[in-house]
Parts: sequence; structure tokens; C-alpha cells
Amino acid sequence: MLKGPMRPQALLIAAVIAFGAACSPASSPAPQPAGQRSNSDKLEPQPKGTDNNNLEAGVDLGRSGASPPHSDLSAVIEQILPSVVNVQTTSVVQDVFGDSSQGKGQGSGVVIDEDGIILTNNHVISGAVSVEVVFNGGRTMEGRVVDAVPERDLAIVKVEATNLKAIAIGRSDSLKLGDDVIALGYPLGLGGPTVTSGIISGENRNIQPQGGPRLEGLLQTDAAINPGNSGGALVDSAGRLVGINTAAGTPGAAENLGFAIAIDGALPIVHEILEDPPEQRAWLGVSLTDLDPAAATQLRLDPDLQGALIVEVFPDSPAQVAGIEQGDVVTGIGDTEVRSADDLIAALGEWDPGERADLKVTGATGSRSETVQLGERPVTQ
Repeated sequence: MLKGPMRPQALLIAAVIAFGAACSPASSPAPQPAGQRSNSDKLEPQPKGTDNNNLEAGVDLGRSGASPPHSDLSAVIEQILPSVVNVQTTSVVQDVFGDSSQGKGQGSGVVIDEDGIILTNNHVISGAVSVEVVFNGGRTMEGRVVDAVPERDLAIVKVEATNLKAIAIGRSDSLKLGDDVIALGYPLGLGGPTVTSGIISGENRNIQPQGGPRLEGLLQTDAAINPGNSGGALVDSAGRLVGINTAAGTPGAAENLGFAIAIDGALPIVHEILEDPPEQRAWLGVSLTDLDPAAATQLRLDPDLQGALIVEVFPDSPAQVAGIEQGDVVTGIGDTEVRSADDLIAALGEWDPGERADLKVTGATGSRSETVQLGERPVTQ
């Protein structure tokens, strides 16, 4: 994984503790032996006068014959489960002596198109030589990695199928703090889907997962996200996809601290992957986020300035060769105005690898123009 240069204190917009990606199986928790009762569960002597005859006769006290009604939440989950899959990978691992062996990993994914398009995290499939997709109910299909965008930790996997159940897509920008959300995935190698619920605890969070790129504009939730949940669905109370689960606080350092890539930021990446193969897409080689007034103030820029803030420049990338630096703000490319990170991503889609693009850049030394010879997007980083 490519690593960027050290970040100046001015860019420490969000304080981040140690985070681990919510991927790869972990040992399952030990189940409590069936029928075993703890000391606190001992049967106490009945008060004098209590009639225990009905217990001996097998009478079911306080129970009616009808099953309790299911919650609205269970109905939503039932609709979503066919769209959430287990992504199992095989990779080739070399030890210190150069001997190769197979490594196994797993995460989750979400069906976003009925013709077999599955959205997951890049770190779920990174380095995989084979991918299998397991659907709820046990159906297994071979998957093919279409492409990945490591700097956004997103990837598309394709299975040869039609008429799959695609999840409904929501809008992450409509969420408010305290809104109910549900996380679905296949954590800990437990053999089936797991559902947890919580609320939106924070918005527009920036984190640096261990071993991964800096991620910007994430949703924070207290719904439990465990290893193997990566790439799974974060949905709103109506069952609409609002995020892709990607990371969680390190156990022991944080509690109830999970993060998901907001779907509004993920969809432009999905369209980019599906519309053009990587060798036909221009690559700048940076990690981006929107410039907000707080960041602008920290960078000693005009608080009203709008543009795409460069938070990381990949080594040997076209941006680095052209002199683009961390903390620069791109406000235009060619004749196109850039007011956000998504604006720059969309604009790059109109350029071809090898073309020379003039970037309008504002940085610590003022505004300037940089000419960048765009490269081909690597399939993996």
C-alpha cells in the first residue's frame, strides 16, 4: 500500500485514535455451554404458600399459544439480507524464506445491481488471486474483481448472474445525528450474516486506518462493526444503503466506534469504475476531500474558498511529479471549475491518460497554475 508523506499539524482536522480495518476472520467467541446455569440463576426456595403443582404438571405459566409479533426492524432486515454477501478470498503469501502458501480472508459486500455488480472495500480483495461470493442461504459463485480505487477503499466485484436482489440506494447527506441505522455483514467467520443496530454518532469523520489510506468524510456509528464486516451495508431505517462499513476502533482503545464510507461519496467512484476500464481513465495520484471553512482556517486560507483539498499525494504519481503538495487546494482543471472533491473526480473522467492538464491550485504561498501529465490509473496500489 502506498504511503503518503508526513502530514503537518495543520491537517489534523479530526483527532484519530488507532483504528483497525473491519476485515479478515477472527476467532469466534466461546459459546456458553447449553443447560449450564450460573450461581445467580439458582432456583430459590418458594415462599410459604406458593403452589408449585402447576410446575410439576408442565403448565406453561404466562405464555399464550400465539407467537409474539415481529418488529418493523425484522421486516426491513428480511428485505436486505439477499443483497448482502460474504466475500471470501484466497491470496498467495510468502514467508521470510521465500516459500509460498495460500492465505485466506473474508469480508462482506453489497449487491448494487441485479446483473451481478457487488460493492465492497478495496482492503477486502487486495492481493487476492481468487474471490468467492457466498449469498445468504449458502449459494456460492466465483467473483471477478472489476477494479478498485485504493485511495477511497472501494472495489467492485462481478459475478455472472442475473436477477439478483439489488439493495435500494439511499442518501447519506439526508442523515442527521441520532438517526437509526443497521449494519449487516459476515463478521468473525460465524457462518452466516450478523445484524447490529445503532445510530449515526458522527458525520464527516476523517480517519487513518492501520495499513490503509487516509479516509475522508465518513459516517460514524455505534452499531457494532467487527472483523469481517468490511464491505458490508450500513442502511437507514427504511433499508436503504447509506454507507459501506469499513473500519472500527481498536478493541480496548475505543467502544462502539465504527465507520462507514458515505454512499454519496462512493457512488461517483462506482460510476467511474463501471463506465471506463482503468487503463482508459486519467489518474492524478492524490487522495481528496472537500475543503471546509475549518480546514481553510487551519491552512491560513480564505474561509470562503471552495475546492478539492489534497490530503495525500502518492509517491511517483503525476501529481507529485508536477509539484502538487499536501495541503494544496485544486479550484480548477482546464476550463472546469472545481468546488469539491467530487467535482475534480468527475472532471478527471473527461480527460485521457497522457494528456496534459492545467490545474488551478491555491496553497500556502498563494494561487498558482501547475501543468500535470495525467497517467493511467493502476488497477491496484
